[in-house]
Amino acid sequence: MSSHVPLPRERHSKSKLFVTLSSLGSKKKEHLKCITSHPFNHRCTIIAPNSLDIGQLMKAHMGCYYRATLKLSDLIDPAFIAAFVKNNTLLALSPGRIDTDDVFAIDGNGTLILNVCKDTYESLGIVGTQAKIPLERGSRFVIKIDLKAACMVPEKKYYQRIKAGFDTVLNEGIEFLIGFYDSETGGALNFDVPGATQCLPTVEEHMVAEALVPQLLELLAAKDKAEEDWIECAQEVFEWVGLATLGSSLVVGTRADPEVCEYVVSEPYTRANLRIVSVSGMLSPMAISAVAHKLATQASTQDAAECGTFLCVWGHEDAPVSWTSSEHGYLTSGEHMYVEVFAPQSDRCAIFQACGPWDTHS
Repeated sequence: MSSHVPLPRERHSKSKLFVTLSSLGSKKKEHLKCITSHPFNHRCTIIAPNSLDIGQLMKAHMGCYYRATLKLSDLIDPAFIAAFVKNNTLLALSPGRIDTDDVFAIDGNGTLILNVCKDTYESLGIVGTQAKIPLERGSRFVIKIDLKAACMVPEKKYYQRIKAGFDTVLNEGIEFLIGFYDSETGGALNFDVPGATQCLPTVEEHMVAEALVPQLLELLAAKDKAEEDWIECAQEVFEWVGLATLGSSLVVGTRADPEVCEYVVSEPYTRANLRIVSVSGMLSPMAISAVAHKLATQASTQDAAECGTFLCVWGHEDAPVSWTSSEHGYLTSGEHMYVEVFAPQSDRCAIFQACGPWDTHS
């Protein structure tokens, strides 16, 4: 677990949970937009009726990723940009704690992000902006470099300034997590760099017999999301998903000591045998999007009496961004995750997006 600077007491704020109802047939495709705009994914879990072979679905789409030691100057080399950035999708994430260390990433859209402490920023001499994270001690700065920009060539002064900073200040090798994907299909590509090590995501699968699964009609049929009953329903579904992913026996109706936990699955519910599959590693947003599309298609043909299907994705705790360019911080948990809920024979999807106080997503 990362060790991070505590939030000043007078500046405490609560974690955020956003809920969206999306029509699967809408041109906006908000359920897919949520996925493709969330670049740094660490774990993906599907909770589904046992009748669906979600294990094979996950294995078919989640390809490999890499570990590679690179210098920042390697990332701006014209040959590197031409081979890995301009024509396909490259994700890269350095180790380190986002609230205290210098953290570096490439976001899949060709932007190199440097989230650095004040001393590093002042030594680099590259213009950035002050981070929005309300640190108790010191300041952090964010530098964004568009690797696809016309000025990112050795002849330009802007490039030369960046290169000088990388050669003199940030000149150590860094072991990055690397995801390299086809821009059209999201399939994993060969990251042909000396010393790069290929890694495969880990897969876990288990069954839960006779689970009590919340029915989703009220959640997905809502006309007025401001109604108190609907808000309570949404919170109960989200809480159930959290317990199910943790393997809690509460989802099968086991009663805990009421002095410790008063949770019970809310009625109405469906009793079902569940299959839960989790994949962990550096996971492609486009691959997850393809899985979500398959889940939505499968749900549309399910028997109406079956339970729903739940797609849960957690982001890397110390990633510099959560969704799109939203600045991300750790604070106490580093959470930025989403859940998508698909119900049998429904053309709607519920999307939950959760992030901590130190996250600018809104």
